[in-house]
Amino acid sequence: MKLTQKHFQLFRAECEKNLDLLGLKSWKVYYQFKPLKDAFGNAQWSYSGRVATITLATDFPKPFDNLEQQIKETALHECLEILLSPLSSLAQDRTFDQVDFNKEVHSIIRTLERVVGE
Repeated sequence: MKLTQKHFQLFRAECEKNLDLLGLKSWKVYYQFKPLKDAFGNAQWSYSGRVATITLATDFPKPFDNLEQQIKETALHECLEILLSPLSSLAQDRTFDQVDFNKEVHSIIRTLERVVGE
């Protein structure tokens, strides 16, 4: 199913809402709307620079009962990947530091406490 610019604008708006909700305001986020193989969306990031690119696929593999809801869920998923990116980056670092890891875990916990507690 081909998506339109209207779908992409919904996706961007949902991402902005989620990034704000998750307190990820220090990130510089770019958006793309292009073909993706076997994915609705994709998030790529540079943790050290706090720069991310969030991509929405130009077409989804099948029609959905509620395409708008699927787009919103995809936006949330990609934003949650950015939230967890510090852990992903530390896990891949050869100079892994337990203190930094624990700091990032607790940062995510504080974010979730704030969001879930609302």
